[in-house]
Amino acid sequence: MIVLWVGMPLLSIIMHFFQPDMEDFPFSILVSIVLSTVGGTLASAMLSTSLTSEINQKVYNLFLIRPIKRYSILLSKFAAVYICLVIAIIISLSLGLLIDYFTIGELSVAFVLTLSESLAISLASIAISCSIGLLFGITISSVPVAAILSVYIGNQLSALSIIPTLFLEPLNPIIFALIIGVSIPPILIMISTILFIRKEF
Repeated sequence: MIVLWVGMPLLSIIMHFFQPDMEDFPFSILVSIVLSTVGGTLASAMLSTSLTSEINQKVYNLFLIRPIKRYSILLSKFAAVYICLVIAIIISLSLGLLIDYFTIGELSVAFVLTLSESLAISLASIAISCSIGLLFGITISSVPVAAILSVYIGNQLSALSIIPTLFLEPLNPIIFALIIGVSIPPILIMISTILFIRKEF
């Protein structure tokens, strides 16, 4: 995760120097969209492959004799990856805001509103990707298959936080992203937890 905390801000700086001419489009919004996609993909793959390989290596057999609840293992894995990604995105967005401040100048209210929409969508899509990674890590026994499915399906499902707002004008993107980010991941985590509790080790 420390690599993400360094790598994602570094990616945002590299994007600044190689970005196409975007006619005063705020750089921090581009950073948030790209980093949520990259971060969500990495989180989904990381969770699914670590869970699958730990189950295959029978790591969780040790927990059968200890008073550790299985759901706490899943929730701690989800929380650790999600919080680390949120920290990486905050660091990257802060760099993007600094770059915008020095290139564009004073940041307007419309800019801050657009940035908050982008941040809400990013957090929702990362939560969905992380929960998909948990689900595939529990249900699939092959590490490569779990990684491929979690990356592909995680990206497809994480788009749920933005696609409807593009076609339905009255939808507020922030509220919709928060509703999706608060409703879908808990359902997927609950399904993963039930499957994990019933799984034979």
